[in-house]
Amino acid sequence: MSSLTENHLLSITGFGENDIFVGGAEGTLLHYDGSKWEKMDVGARYTIKNMWGSSPDNLYAVATDGVILKFDGSSWSNEDTEKLPPMTGIFGLAPDEIYACSRIGKILRYDGTEWKFTKTGTDTDITRLWGCKESGVYAVGYDGLVLRQDGDQWARLTLNSNEEFYGIYGFGPNEMYIVGSDGSIGKFNGTEYTEMPSRTMEFFLDVWGPSSDMVFAVGDEGMIMYLEGDQWTRIESNTKEFLTAIWGTSDENIYVVGDNGLILHWNGEDWKPLD
Repeated sequence: MSSLTENHLLSITGFGENDIFVGGAEGTLLHYDGSKWEKMDVGARYTIKNMWGSSPDNLYAVATDGVILKFDGSSWSNEDTEKLPPMTGIFGLAPDEIYACSRIGKILRYDGTEWKFTKTGTDTDITRLWGCKESGVYAVGYDGLVLRQDGDQWARLTLNSNEEFYGIYGFGPNEMYIVGSDGSIGKFNGTEYTEMPSRTMEFFLDVWGPSSDMVFAVGDEGMIMYLEGDQWTRIESNTKEFLTAIWGTSDENIYVVGDNGLILHWNGEDWKPLD
């Protein structure tokens, strides 16, 4: 665990190797400036579940306490919204096109002025969002839920899965990876979802890579899987802590965060915990 916190860490994002943000339970929010990690004040004991930003002075975080937070480069504040359910994910295509998802099937859209609920057609828990300009935004959730943005509404896609999906990340409209419960990990080309063998029943909680040639999936009990061709191979993480989120800047600078304040760093050769 890190010396900064023993709280569970749940999210990570950044704007370069010298500007990294990590969020977690009990109001935990950490910032790395390239030389040191420091705690940030979010004003309450929120559980920071996910983050996205267009720049270091335009960063958003969602909390399971039903709030959306914004960092303007100097301080965190609560966004003015209607009463929200527990929030689970956030992703944007531009500063004036940001989406935030939650339990009970809710997705909000921010147009640069205000947050508004959109029509999802479901009350199934939504867990994470990802998208690109070419395809728009996708949402994943429980019971094999995958939604595709369709203007101001969302269309449900029919996938041959009823797993709980916890993570989605892609490298374009035709190459996305979705991970979830019971070792579920699959590739989605925008039309078809193909289940990939993982040889585990442990839960995957996030997926990310610096390029389509280097993709990692992380999850329960220190699990880190690496994609080689079309095969996922488990690599040594040197921990049994649950790993919840992954992000990096290059193939030699990747971070994974997890339970009990754990922050792992990949330097291109192996994973080592930060003190």
